Amino acid sequence: MIGNKLKGIFFLILGVYFFISPLSASAHTDNSEGYSSISLDNHGLRYELSLDYLELARIVDLGITSGGYTSAELSEALEKNKSLLEEYFAEKLTVFNQGLKLDGTIIETNVDRRLERDYANITFHFPIEDKESAAIQITYDVFFLDNDPAHRNIVTYDLGEKTGKFVFTSGERDLTLGKDSMLGQSVPFIKLGFHHILIGLDHILFIIALVVTSQKLIDVIKIMTLFTLAHSVTLGLTALELVHIPSNIVEPLIALSVAFVAIERFLGLSDKYRFIVVFVFGLIHGIGFAGALELANPTEWSSLWPILTFNVGVELGQTLIILLLFPILLFIRKFKWSSPIHIAVNTAIFLFGITWYFQRFLS
Repeated sequence: MIGNKLKGIFFLILGVYFFISPLSASAHTDNSEGYSSISLDNHGLRYELSLDYLELARIVDLGITSGGYTSAELSEALEKNKSLLEEYFAEKLTVFNQGLKLDGTIIETNVDRRLERDYANITFHFPIEDKESAAIQITYDVFFLDNDPAHRNIVTYDLGEKTGKFVFTSGERDLTLGKDSMLGQSVPFIKLGFHHILIGLDHILFIIALVVTSQKLIDVIKIMTLFTLAHSVTLGLTALELVHIPSNIVEPLIALSVAFVAIERFLGLSDKYRFIVVFVFGLIHGIGFAGALELANPTEWSSLWPILTFNVGVELGQTLIILLLFPILLFIRKFKWSSPIHIAVNTAIFLFGITWYFQRFLS
């Protein structure tokens, strides 16, 4: 009988592990996320755009078909194909001043690597004669109809008295600078935080491991409150660039945290030590959350509002996972076979964490 139970646990672990293991263990994004910084200079509007390089290369023929190129080679391809880029963005990134369309030109290109991806950084200039009376409207259609309807672009703009944050999505493609309300700035970042937690399998498994090893709802509330406080601190500090830890250090640590919380109850740690563990790992996860919230001019305290609302979205995502999971656990615990199920789930989560750790550490 015991042998059959062990076999059942073993095959359940393998089934869960191999069903989910093909999923990416890298950056927590399922789309080609982009970033924009908009400002005024002495001659007009400066628009700094960052996009996933390979996604861009699938649409504009840059002579780049896959990864493996050096940053210098990627930068050279961007510079050499400025005319093709200008032709594409003339239709996909349109800027109006007082209702009149402005003609933009690319004045600078370069490449950097973040979130384990190469990003094409393209700076446009749109001439404006009278900056004092500028009334800017932007329509952003990059990628939505080409290859990625889930694409998002996080915008920071600073036109002197007009500052703000925005998120371009397939449903929100138009922005009038300085006209968006506090509510208008809040909703996109709440959605961004909610989406981020639901696509981050490592974060989800971390939460599941904490919930599975908790006996009472009050235990879940205590643990998740502590985790929330910890990741809120580092999310804010990292997004404001008051703390900076490279992703090649943070991402393996997040994976390791998933593996550890899956087995820490079996190690016999007291609740006191468990709280310390959760708090420390919460600090690490907060830095990971901040990776999805890159804001231009992040040291400005006006960035606190999008950080706060993004965190609200993260909390809503976590709450949804707990509300769906904990009643199922309470039901399962009524049966004798609940213990093998818990062991199998925790073992599978441990395997995910260890696998991701070595993938991220060696990448």
